[in-house]
Amino acid sequence: MVRISLCGEDWKIKDFVGEDWVWRNAHKRKTQDVRWWKPARVPGCVTDDMLRCHAIPDPHFERNSLLIEWIPQRTWVYRKEFDLEKLPEVSRVNLCFEGVDYDALFYVNDVFLGEHHSMFTPVSFDITGLLREGEKNLLAVVVNKAPDGQPQVSKTGYVKIHKSRMTYWWDFCPRMIHLGIWDDVYLDVTGPVRLGQPDLETKLSRDYKTASVHVTVEAKESEMCGAADKEAADTAESRTGTAVQRMRYGPKTTVTARLSFQGRTVGEECAAPEGGRAVFSFPVEEPALWWPNGCGEQPLYELEVEAYAEGVVSDTRRVRFGIRELRFVENETPDKTARPYTVCVNGRKLYLKGYNWVPIDAMYGVRRPQKLERLLRLAAEAHVNCLRIWGGGLIEREEFYDLCDEKGILLWQEFIQSSSGIENEPSCDAAFLELMEREAKAVILRKKHHPALALWGGGNELSGPEDSMITMEEPVIGLLGAQVKKYDPSRYFLESSPTGRVFHNTLENIQKDPLGLHDVHGPWEHQGLKEQYALYNAGTSLLSSEFGVEGMASLDVLLRHTDPARLWPPSRDNEVYFHRGSWWNNYPLVQACFGGKLGEIGQAVRASQFLQYEGLRYAVEANRRRALTCSGTFPWQFNEPFPNHTCTCSVDYYAAPKPAYYGVKQAYAENTVTARFAGQSLAGEPKLEAQIYWQSSSGMACGLVTARICDQKGRIVAEQTFAGPDAAEPEKSVLLGTVFCRTEEICTPVCYLILSAKARGTAEEAASNRYLFTKTLLEELLCLEKTQIRCEVRKNTEGFSLTLQNTGTVVAAGVWMEDTQGLSQDGYLYFSQNYLHLLPGEKRCVYVKQEGGTDKILRVGGWNVETVRVALEEKPDG
Repeated sequence: MVRISLCGEDWKIKDFVGEDWVWRNAHKRKTQDVRWWKPARVPGCVTDDMLRCHAIPDPHFERNSLLIEWIPQRTWVYRKEFDLEKLPEVSRVNLCFEGVDYDALFYVNDVFLGEHHSMFTPVSFDITGLLREGEKNLLAVVVNKAPDGQPQVSKTGYVKIHKSRMTYWWDFCPRMIHLGIWDDVYLDVTGPVRLGQPDLETKLSRDYKTASVHVTVEAKESEMCGAADKEAADTAESRTGTAVQRMRYGPKTTVTARLSFQGRTVGEECAAPEGGRAVFSFPVEEPALWWPNGCGEQPLYELEVEAYAEGVVSDTRRVRFGIRELRFVENETPDKTARPYTVCVNGRKLYLKGYNWVPIDAMYGVRRPQKLERLLRLAAEAHVNCLRIWGGGLIEREEFYDLCDEKGILLWQEFIQSSSGIENEPSCDAAFLELMEREAKAVILRKKHHPALALWGGGNELSGPEDSMITMEEPVIGLLGAQVKKYDPSRYFLESSPTGRVFHNTLENIQKDPLGLHDVHGPWEHQGLKEQYALYNAGTSLLSSEFGVEGMASLDVLLRHTDPARLWPPSRDNEVYFHRGSWWNNYPLVQACFGGKLGEIGQAVRASQFLQYEGLRYAVEANRRRALTCSGTFPWQFNEPFPNHTCTCSVDYYAAPKPAYYGVKQAYAENTVTARFAGQSLAGEPKLEAQIYWQSSSGMACGLVTARICDQKGRIVAEQTFAGPDAAEPEKSVLLGTVFCRTEEICTPVCYLILSAKARGTAEEAASNRYLFTKTLLEELLCLEKTQIRCEVRKNTEGFSLTLQNTGTVVAAGVWMEDTQGLSQDGYLYFSQNYLHLLPGEKRCVYVKQEGGTDKILRVGGWNVETVRVALEEKPDG
């Protein structure tokens, strides 16, 4: 039993027009086509290979992606030569591809093995007898030009493939159609019996004290030379003229399965396969339960299955899994037509603190393990417990699901189907339905063992005939639901996102049918200084699975990807900005909110990111306050696959958080104190009035809660203290009371609402929050009196403590800390909090952890703060 990896950077690649590669024998060992082959890596992406060898300009700079659109129109031939040591005589060798994007033909030593037309399902070939020991072997893969797919604006019915649509062009990704061998390639060397993917089902008793683990695994037994082997051998001999070794025997097969936890055996069984399958069932006493992030630990069990032929190990498979019960229950709504959207894990109802996830790169075939770990760690640290894997993106590679298992991040995995703007009904073509039936089976069986996987979805924003809301009557949706029921019966299936009677979250729809907003989408744009708050204050949805607020990239990102002379204006009238996220370019709104006073790019970035921060965190807070009528919130979107100039992401292409990330992180904290108010601008309002809420995921009761309204000088204009509730129901908010003051009592154009909740029986702060208001427009932020921040760094056992002190006589507004070397992705920083409003004289301690990289230098600034650079130096406490 050996797995021989064929991954690496020793592959070669070359492009061809049509079938010119056939004429040139480019896939054969003795080809005369020896010029212009370029180095390639596997797993990888053709575009990345061309970029690394300087065959194309950097597609990330300005509008350069337009210059690489020829790549998917070519045929690409991959070649790899490899040596093979002598194998045992009874060995069987399978050549395995975990993922090739998209249409491919496969050859070994000039022998055609077959073809495959799918990026999300694996393909393998029995090449026993085709390899040459002691000499070079040639593996050739021909990736045909990209199939016809559809960009964001088209008709979904045109789509007849199951491939990521994002790179065909989407609002947050230019047209960079992906091709290549995007997952692992290896030789699977086994004995005469080969195991399939173990299929697991776990079930907990009602009291959660016992569990059963049911395992089914295929054991494929071969009599060499069977029919397949004879055909392969005959083909090899006829094409190469070389005799192929043929082996015959009839092994006696047994299969053993061992269940273990933290190195301790929980159960072990042995069985003889019947009908090519071995079945096992393990009772587990006092199982260690797997919990989502923020609710408990994520213990993982391991299953090891071994096949024996004539008493000798022939093949082994290992699978990690978790034991948990997950079901969806009804929301707290009188509308009994609504689907159940509230998740219940191990008997506990949870509010889904979600985000929408998209591929981490347009060149997604390239493994970026540090970036992936970084993004998922940021999600976990932001208290996220569920990611919706958007239906225009990917069925991700295994490492993604493994990390989510470890971090407790639940997954809503959509099959790769999406809306198209003009028409959103999927194809009813018979060949397409057959394809999706095969794809669903393969994908489900490969992913179902992951405890993080919470539910399957039919796709993104799909509709029925004449744009009606999608139902199970739609052929492909009914088919996918049936496959989930057949192969993963314990998991929930949602037809699409959104579902229900109403698609869009708007004031008009709320007024027309307040109970009809079940799972809704939108809006994705900041609505205005008062309109944003009016919409989310009126919310009635049972689930908000996609909505957002747009914001510009950092100035560092803009400068890396744009000539400085082309940075202004940051609007759609600038062709660079139009190319890089034009759908989310809200420059006119940002200028209007700031009174038309934004005059340089740094101001525009700060203003845009401020609106995103305030608008998104308020929307998340407002939805969460309605738990468990509303069962979850999924901002669009957590990350981005391309360095856009404007995007709805909270974390940018370089895995650097925008201020909005920290706003949502605070809104998702286990304990929160939040405010409900009419708007950020007090223009025309006689008073500033806010309702104050306490909310705890665990049901913790708080002590005293203080609400203060302060002006820009830090002077208290109004103050109210509330007694916390004697008891709080987990997840649900509690209205504590109201704080208010007359607008005329506020003596400065900018003021703040400052909230602090103490833990019951102690002086320790359990939660805090701060909101900024303006009496007119936000242009007042551009002319605030300046102040300074003193920074003191101390080394501690877990990183650094950074003490910030406002040494001035006015509030330091929007204090923002960022890594000056963030774009290098040479190590990452993690801040306990960021984007702060500091009162005069106030100190705040921020904990900073560094993972990898060299010594870091921070940039600390704000609306009215003189920017300083701070080195994270090795200074021990004391």
